[in-house]
Amino acid sequence: MAKFYGIGTGPGDSSLLTIKAVETLKKIDILFTPEPKKGGESLALSIVKDYLPEDLEIRQRHFPMNFNGEEKIKAWEEIALEIEDEININGKDVGFVTLGDPMIYSTYVYIMERLSEDVEVVTIPGISSFSNIASSNNFPLVMDTDALVVTPCTIEEEKLDFILQNYNCIVLMKVYKNFKEVIAKLEEYGLIDNAILVSNSSQEREVIYKDLREAGLEDKISYFSTILVNKSYKNK
Repeated sequence: MAKFYGIGTGPGDSSLLTIKAVETLKKIDILFTPEPKKGGESLALSIVKDYLPEDLEIRQRHFPMNFNGEEKIKAWEEIALEIEDEININGKDVGFVTLGDPMIYSTYVYIMERLSEDVEVVTIPGISSFSNIASSNNFPLVMDTDALVVTPCTIEEEKLDFILQNYNCIVLMKVYKNFKEVIAKLEEYGLIDNAILVSNSSQEREVIYKDLREAGLEDKISYFSTILVNKSYKNK
């Protein structure tokens, strides 16, 4: 029976793909890849391209990255229906690649939810950007009895304040839009020296910032930027 495979690519370095992800890419019939702009290059596709069979059919599909809820839902439903037809009508094994891990802030979830009742879904995990940042920089993510909080910086300000004040180990994602405000809060709560910032984790354009007071930093970071905070660990 044909299936739908959600495949995590990891943060960017193609050598971080799991063996299971590579094996799956080699056996599927069709691969769907997300593109943030119409006609733009899919980062997820660029990560896996060296592992793809020559005869694999690739379909890049646009996923709107904006706040227009109706536009996004319409795109998700159209793409999910296209995938469902290929699986149930044409008997094709279909894959979908997504950055990092499919279950962490991924558009893949919206497609999966629309398919799970009608097709068999297999989700293959990938290394998250924050796991890679922690390991690559020998920066302890969480230890002993501490809780690890993973939060987007687009949440309400009072919620972010509560997290920064009450938890020791924090992953701050989606920092790009509110960068100045986030840095100001880290300074206010005495966390600036307990934090590390990485843009484009594991990619060729990766940049690591251990001094978050660096002048003009907001103009240097990319959309794919993450901050790790560990109150028990002084960044050197």
